Amino acid sequence: MYAPNKQRSRRLRKKLHIGEFQEMGFEFEAELEAPTELKVQESLVDAFLSEVVEPRSLTFGGWITGGFIASYGPGFVSEKDREAINEWLVRRPELKNIHVGSLVDAWYPPSRD
Repeated sequence: MYAPNKQRSRRLRKKLHIGEFQEMGFEFEAELEAPTELKVQESLVDAFLSEVVEPRSLTFGGWITGGFIASYGPGFVSEKDREAINEWLVRRPELKNIHVGSLVDAWYPPSRD
């Protein structure tokens, strides 16, 4: 990670996605309640995207069993966005063992050492 106390130009901070240009996101994990056909999983992903991800101007990488959520374009994912994703996942009877991570820097996530 880049040293936060070092003076950098606005252009460089933007290029490095630091300071006022930092972007936040979070990971989530879930398990399917039972073995599910691929078509059912695809419809679940479609519902996830259309009901909660796109209306909140978020972007999603992964599958219904886990992935990363970030803001669509530069910006922050809010705690309310995180809670909305968690609520949607918990309400789905097809999913169990849901874990929604805390907000992290989308460009420089903490190391997993």
